[in-house]
Amino acid sequence: MYFYKEIEKSVKILKRGKCLLYPTDTVWGLGCDAFNLNSIEKIYKIKNRNISKSMIILVENIDRLYELIEYIPNLVKKIIQDNSIKKEKPITIVYKKPRKIVSNLLINSEDNTLAIRLTNDPFCSHLIKTLDRPIISTSANLSGFPTPKSFSEISYSILSKIDYSVNFRRREKARYNSSSILKIISNKIKILRM
Repeated sequence: MYFYKEIEKSVKILKRGKCLLYPTDTVWGLGCDAFNLNSIEKIYKIKNRNISKSMIILVENIDRLYELIEYIPNLVKKIIQDNSIKKEKPITIVYKKPRKIVSNLLINSEDNTLAIRLTNDPFCSHLIKTLDRPIISTSANLSGFPTPKSFSEISYSILSKIDYSVNFRRREKARYNSSSILKIISNKIKILRM
């Protein structure tokens, strides 16, 4: 029951254009509605992140992924499906030619790509489904500083600027420090981070 109350509170925050600190399938993340430009800009400011560095988007299912990406090669579908079944390290995939989204801040301007992770995390999945929109996900640290592995390691400079911190899974240590990142190039996979 508590899980759903936190989802409800979080969705209200996101719908008001606010930013959220929440547990993900990797580390604690800073997030917002991926279609709210003001919120996206606020996350860049909170992290003191250079706007030339794009952020990833989380989706909860393949249908939501198709809203953002025109074409998903069969090889990618298989990787996503296998990862979902095996529950291995989360995988973020960098796709070419994303469909129109609210902000070019999310698109890598050098090669017109967008990084998206189909999350298997129950909290993230319910959050996105209830909001009915994809969300931004970036680690809860100042740019250039170490990524916190648990809620207790998140710096005051982040905590003091965020609109709401989810009160769920705060005692857990991250199982994964990051996701693997794969890039699709001419129907071939390039590993950017393992």
